[in-house]
Parts: sequence; structure tokens; C-alpha cells
Amino acid sequence: MSADVPHRKGETRAVLYAVSSQGGDAIKLRRDATILGREKGDVLVADHEVSSTHCQIQNINGVYHIFDMNSTNGTFVNKNRVVKAKLNHGDEISIGKTTFKFALEEDAKVRHINTIFKTNQNAEPGKSSLVDTLIEDEVRKKQSYSMKLSIKYSDGSGETIELPQRQVYLGRATNFGRFESDVEISRKHVLIKLNDHGEVFIEDQGSTNGTFLNGSKIRGMHPLKPNDTVRLGAIEVRVAVKTG
Repeated sequence: MSADVPHRKGETRAVLYAVSSQGGDAIKLRRDATILGREKGDVLVADHEVSSTHCQIQNINGVYHIFDMNSTNGTFVNKNRVVKAKLNHGDEISIGKTTFKFALEEDAKVRHINTIFKTNQNAEPGKSSLVDTLIEDEVRKKQSYSMKLSIKYSDGSGETIELPQRQVYLGRATNFGRFESDVEISRKHVLIKLNDHGEVFIEDQGSTNGTFLNGSKIRGMHPLKPNDTVRLGAIEVRVAVKTG
């Protein structure tokens, strides 16, 4: 299938083609939002590396976007891990060991394709069973996670702050630290979020001067690794996850 969008006379509809399927399985996406997951959603994928609810594809004003739903193993578009991304005709979407080709087709030609879909793949030898995976997921959910922020200020001083909450906004309106002393920082500058699997994500909140991850200005939500440095204004922050 060519990556070029074919000429169409009528209304278009988004379709996913299962690349790994020899039968040419396909799913027609809903006009609003389609959820992909191992247990819950419109597209059920029998793949032990796919989370229960893994990602969502949304139609926003005629343009399709994919959003990772805090999955364990990530969502990939053309082999690049994404938290959210715009989808183009011909893009490959990979979740776990499963790959789909995203296409925009003439609606009249794909009316026969269902909007509910379930893959029929077998787990690889030596991999965990679905029951084992579900038990593992429940163990993760019962674990208690918290965040520890290591903050370095522009004058060279620093402090470490432990937070019991899973979600926190950093900015001049924050009621801890010394963020209010930096005029380059917005009142509600950046969101830091911890999910049920102990993974950390950050998202700039439309700040005036931007949020920088390892020196690069970011847009949207990004996963945060233990050694990553987040900079807002002249203040640097590192995030560690505590289990207990």
C-alpha cells in the first residue's frame, strides 16, 4: 500500500490493516475515537505485551491523532515511541508485537469492514501467559509509588522534596520549593505525572518560556527517565520514583 493518499471522490474513513496477519485483517476506525487494548476497547489485541487499555486514536476536526494511555511497553509510530502524535496515511502503528498500517480510504469501499475487531494471535513460546500477565498487572496496581524531586536552583543551592501525590504542577504558584523566585517560570509551568506502573511523564502547560528536557524544548507529554533533567526557567529538576 502506497504512503501517498489516493485520489478519492467521496468521504474518507480511517482503517487499520493488521500487518502481521496473513488474512489481511482490518478494522474501520470510529468517526470519533477508537480504543486499542488487550482486554478493553474497540480493537482487542491478543498480545501479552499490549496493556489492558493501551492507546486511543481520535478524530480531531478531520485529522487523526494517536494517544498512548500510559501503556507499559509504549506506543510506536513508524518505530518511534510516542505519547501523542498526528497520523498520516501509510503510517505504521506498533503496540507490543503487533503492527497495524494506518490508511485513509474512500468510505464507500470500506463499508463492509467492522468497527469492532479482535486479533487471533498466539502468544510466543516461552512468554508469559495472559493469566500471568493479568496477575502481574494487579501486583503493579497494588504497589505504592511516590515521587522524589531533586531541585537545583540558579544560585547553586538545592533540595530534595518527597511527594505523596501522583500528579503535581511545578510553577510560581507551587506551594513548595522556590519556584516563585524565578520570573521566567509561569505560575503553572509543567505537569509531572506518575502512573500505576511507576512510570513518570511530563507535559508543558503552555508556559511562556517553555520546558526543556535534557536541553531540548518539549511539546506535549513525554516519558521521563531516572537520569533525565527537566529545566524550567533557571531551575533544574530530576525525578525519582520510590516504591513502598
